[in-house]
Amino acid sequence: MKIGTTTVVVGLALALAGCGGAHAKPHADDTIVTNDSAVTPASDDTIPTAAPTPSPTDRADKEQSKVRPPIAPPNCPAGGPSVHFYTPEAAMTYLASAWNRNDLAELCQVTNPNARFELEQMHREAVNLRLVSCMSIAVGSYTCKFRHDYPAHMHKSGTGHAVFDVGAADNPGYYMTVFEGCG
Repeated sequence: MKIGTTTVVVGLALALAGCGGAHAKPHADDTIVTNDSAVTPASDDTIPTAAPTPSPTDRADKEQSKVRPPIAPPNCPAGGPSVHFYTPEAAMTYLASAWNRNDLAELCQVTNPNARFELEQMHREAVNLRLVSCMSIAVGSYTCKFRHDYPAHMHKSGTGHAVFDVGAADNPGYYMTVFEGCG
């Protein structure tokens, strides 16, 4: 009997952060391990054996491949507005307006902590965020596309683009779950 094995990857996919670097999508775990240990079957009649023990360099590389959520996402002020959105477009129009005014209390109503952190970082490289469209990717899950202008200090013309994932919730109806990227 041949025993097959699968390398388990604890899952956080990478997303662009602040129009630039890599950050993680939110997940219940604090870290992602990209390849904990490979197990390969030796033959049809034997039990799989573990891969060789990694060297100190390999361990250091694996430590660097762990992706952690932001250390200190912006705290939400107490007593923010109570809102409910019946469509992802309504939630993301609200988000864009709040982001453009730098209104943290309103952003807290339509974002999770990681998404809020990524949005705050985006102010360095984007201004005047505008919703373009939202598209369903699964039941209760959407990808929403935005346009933005560049701040004067960047000396860049034209418009940039941003993509956020949006999820359904009892309250506020829809909210931003993942900052996919901008540029």
